[in-house]
Amino acid sequence: MNEMTSSCVTYFKDHPAYHRILEQLLRKYRGFGRPAGTICLEDATPEECGAARDLFGRSFSAPLRIKTADFEAALQNTRYRGVVLKEVLESYFGTVIQTKQERLDQMDACVLRMAEQAKKAVRSETCRRWLEELTGRQGEGYQLIRKALRSDGRTAQKAVLQACQSVDWLESHSGERIRLAVLSAHATSDPHALDGNTLCGKIFLHLLSARTGMKFPSDAETRAELCYNCGILCDSISSSVTQVGVRLYTGGEEHPAYRAFRLRNEAGTLTLTNLSGVTAGDSPSGRAYLVENQMVFSQLCDRAAHFHSPLICTSGQPAVAVIRLLDMLAASGTDLYYAGDFDGKGLTIALQLLTRYPNRLHLWHMTAADYMRCRSDVMLTEASRALLRTCKNTALASTAEAVGDSGYDGYQELLLAELLADLVANKA
Repeated sequence: MNEMTSSCVTYFKDHPAYHRILEQLLRKYRGFGRPAGTICLEDATPEECGAARDLFGRSFSAPLRIKTADFEAALQNTRYRGVVLKEVLESYFGTVIQTKQERLDQMDACVLRMAEQAKKAVRSETCRRWLEELTGRQGEGYQLIRKALRSDGRTAQKAVLQACQSVDWLESHSGERIRLAVLSAHATSDPHALDGNTLCGKIFLHLLSARTGMKFPSDAETRAELCYNCGILCDSISSSVTQVGVRLYTGGEEHPAYRAFRLRNEAGTLTLTNLSGVTAGDSPSGRAYLVENQMVFSQLCDRAAHFHSPLICTSGQPAVAVIRLLDMLAASGTDLYYAGDFDGKGLTIALQLLTRYPNRLHLWHMTAADYMRCRSDVMLTEASRALLRTCKNTALASTAEAVGDSGYDGYQELLLAELLADLVANKA
């Protein structure tokens, strides 16, 4: 730092009214990489306006606005002629000014070094492809890695390596079902390294997405589904499905425990752990009926001895266990019939199932006429209305429009008689 710059910095430090002005000038310089933009102090004090007047030789009042280039030019008309604003700001704040682009380039260089080091330590082709995309400023997880590097480079590097090691371990044990915490412990020695709220866990999900071609999960259920499709059980106990009448097989024979439930017409709850030992499922009638609500399911099951087809409860948004069971039924050629509530959530679930099983899923008492028979006095929430709008131009469009125009929820508890009649009627 030359003597002129040092003297200018001393002057500003001796006159604290310049401090906030200089802070904003620093932000502008970092943003533009040059003296550009205009600073503004909406609540400028008389002392700050006086400091600006002393430098520019004219009066100022709040809000105080000064062009960054004009501030540097004004310095040239003082005894500090020849100073460079960038050098003054760096000395005053004890920092090095990097432009936004310089910071981005530096961060990209860190990502490149980290990816190259990780590639040397992993065997998985999935990981190698994903890391290669990172070096090109592309791919899922790029922004996540850059953000992590800004706060703690070592932690970010360790997380990437552990996530890749976990995929390595998974691929070397293909065909096995393993709990997430057990996989994490084997691959990293830490059973919580792959938890969903950790950086390593998030990177691991990005790698699984790349491996399967599935979208990065947006919630706990899609996360569990992604893991399940890769042979990993996230929550093998709380994820469950309750059903009555489904035939479940292990190997080529009906599972004896579930057969006993079926023959006794008793409802049984299957966890994801239970389903992992089931190889197939079907319906004696070629049909299976689905209801959204647990109380509706329980009420209908009072007559289960008279059902001609299985009944399944999704318990709201279908968990991975529900999807697993429905996948097996659809694979066996079973036709699925879904009935849910008439609100944003219920219709959205129906739409999701229609999308997943386009050739097997049928809507069951989900018409606009059905809605009018079960409309309640409970007004739709704004969140529910927003979900209804996603049904536009789908098989549920007319129903969603009827619900939205009416403005009230419809509940399937009020359609119990109709649902029961279908379940006990002779098969068409």
